[in-house]
Amino acid sequence: MSIIQIKNLKKKFGDNEVLRGIDLSVNKSEVVVLMGPSGSGKSTLLRCLTFLEEPTDGVIQIGNHEVAAGEINRARKNEIRELRKTTGFVFQSFNLFNHKTAIENVMEGPIVVQGKSKEEAMKIAKPLLEKVGLGERCDHYPSQLSGGQQQRVAIARALSMNPLVMLYDEPTSALDPELVREVLQVMKDLAQEGMTMVVVTHEMGFAREVADRVIFMDGGVIVEQGTSEEIFGQPKEERTKRFLSMVSGE
Repeated sequence: MSIIQIKNLKKKFGDNEVLRGIDLSVNKSEVVVLMGPSGSGKSTLLRCLTFLEEPTDGVIQIGNHEVAAGEINRARKNEIRELRKTTGFVFQSFNLFNHKTAIENVMEGPIVVQGKSKEEAMKIAKPLLEKVGLGERCDHYPSQLSGGQQQRVAIARALSMNPLVMLYDEPTSALDPELVREVLQVMKDLAQEGMTMVVVTHEMGFAREVADRVIFMDGGVIVEQGTSEEIFGQPKEERTKRFLSMVSGE
């Protein structure tokens, strides 16, 4: 069953066409990894899914919520708000509130967006911080946490909204190498629990091990897609082969 349906998605920045008509569906509990060179449109695709970037054309459906690109009006703003509620978005740069503790960061969404009381939000936030291995760090501020810990708080914050889909935009690229593993482990655990995930990442080991499907993008189009075994073992397209040999240093 498809959780995400993308039809003819296009995005232009001025004369620069970054996405050139993407068609993609993602099934429930599927882990999809987007990979490709810088500027291939991966992050733009992810941001268009939640209208953080306004698509130039196309239709996006997540769960029961469908929004078409076009003129923004009040009714459509409500549709976009509902669409965003279906997703948890984890950014490269954590985007935590520095003046709030770890648990306050996780409680923010349920209180502000869902209108829950502090007590209700606390009951949601505490187990999520324990889930990502930070039960002992609830009252720490972001400045008191490592980058890996901050990113795990960000994952807990995204989960606090009980999303249908988790979107990750290069979640480990701002981290020191020794902190990458702890974040990827949390993501692996979520994948094993059946969370639907779309991940933009350069972590090829994660893509090989966890992805149900790997999508290679270049020049704003999907060049090739398949299982991790197919893409890493027997890529069909020359562009895919070149990219993989470049990132593997062969």
